[in-house]
Amino acid sequence: MSAHTITLDRFAEWYRGTQHMNAVWFTRAGDGHYYSSYSIALPLLITPLYAPLAALDIQRMPVDRIVLLARITEKISASLIAALSVVAFLALAGKLVNATSAWLLTVAYAFGSSTWSISSQALWQHGASELAFILALWFLIRETENPAHILFAALAGWCAGFGVAIRLSNAFPCIVMAAYAGLSHWRPRSKVAFGCGAVLPVAAVLIYNLRIFGSALGTYPAGWLLKGSLMDDIAGLLISPSRGLLVFCPVFLFSAIGVYLWLRTAQKPNAPIYVICLLVVAAHFLTLARYRLWWGGFSYGPRLTTDVIPCLVILMIPAMRLVETSGVWKSAFGAALAFSIFVQVIGAFCYPNGHWDSLPRSVDQYPERLWDWRDNQIARSASAGPVLAPYRLGWICITHPESLDSALKQQDVTLW
Repeated sequence: MSAHTITLDRFAEWYRGTQHMNAVWFTRAGDGHYYSSYSIALPLLITPLYAPLAALDIQRMPVDRIVLLARITEKISASLIAALSVVAFLALAGKLVNATSAWLLTVAYAFGSSTWSISSQALWQHGASELAFILALWFLIRETENPAHILFAALAGWCAGFGVAIRLSNAFPCIVMAAYAGLSHWRPRSKVAFGCGAVLPVAAVLIYNLRIFGSALGTYPAGWLLKGSLMDDIAGLLISPSRGLLVFCPVFLFSAIGVYLWLRTAQKPNAPIYVICLLVVAAHFLTLARYRLWWGGFSYGPRLTTDVIPCLVILMIPAMRLVETSGVWKSAFGAALAFSIFVQVIGAFCYPNGHWDSLPRSVDQYPERLWDWRDNQIARSASAGPVLAPYRLGWICITHPESLDSALKQQDVTLW
């Protein structure tokens, strides 16, 4: 911010010189400068959160201090985005179900899924994707309720488009919502407002990518796609002991139950929203199954499924009638939710202790480790105990800032 540039040359050189690595999150463009390998949309969105740092003389600050400061502010920003998405999801759920079910669904979304263990922990793109998608659905409902105003349609389109700008893999959800808007009974000007709102953020990012990287897709890893075993990879996404969604979040078994009940029911409430979510989840899993690194590299649990967590929770809605009326189903839901929350606690407070991703061998090089039930990521992270170094360093930074450098060296902290 203080350097008034979007180039990252200073940091790329520092990583190469002190951390002995070529960080994958930097890309050298044709002009010789280094830029973020990821979309510029999320950094622009959260720029106001970093405004207070403008008071610091960051240009003269050593790079290692800036990186440490960035880790702290990143955690704060990610937590805030995740918290906002929880509030937005409660508002969305309140439009679809009664208050009791809305709160139960929100607890599942906030604490029983990777919204907590992934989105709130660092500035992955997933948290902002969740927030954008939730808001887009909420504005779609509001436009249907208030057809006389085009503002909600424009905001729905902008949120859907901004989700794509943040993460290009969100293109299909945007297309599905655009199809809904086009086929709906909205007035023509509302449909146009949705389209304009969606196109603007997407076009801006594509133009930026073309200008900086020479490709509208930027550094999007299209080369990671291959024709593998579709069914094996989907099985991995669902039941792998170290990446399976249903292993880390068994509460989503109720999403499958909800889909089954919804398809069998003659009267289908909230049909448009439900169909949108069902199509988005199906397309997302099929797309992930075509990625070479469908397990998401070094991360906790099913990271790459995080973007569609709001849809998965909405798919539970028909099953909530069973939970409300049956003691057996209520107990089953409570047990599944409790275990899901327990697993997310491990991810939020213990990961990456245990270093399952890299030891004894890198999971990216030996993906068969993903199916090892005896040495799975949940158990190893839990047995390694909580990560305490960041809290110790935070306390030292507050109470004895002059001792921070020596503390970093004594604890052998790797800043990246």
